[in-house]
Amino acid sequence: MDIDKLLSAAADYGFPMLVSSYLLVRMEGRIEKLSANIEGLTHVLQDRLVMQFPYVQQQ
Repeated sequence: MDIDKLLSAAADYGFPMLVSSYLLVRMEGRIEKLSANIEGLTHVLQDRLVMQFPYVQQQ
């Protein structure tokens, strides 16, 4: 593979890989917080369901 093809491949694929890696690192903390909040909301909803319908068995 000559240097022109190598540089062309780096230009074609390097920039999208760099941008996607940057966005993934930047968004990772937000995704983790969102997952934690969803899990907390699930627990709150399950507790309220048990309080309203105590005779329903949980799985």
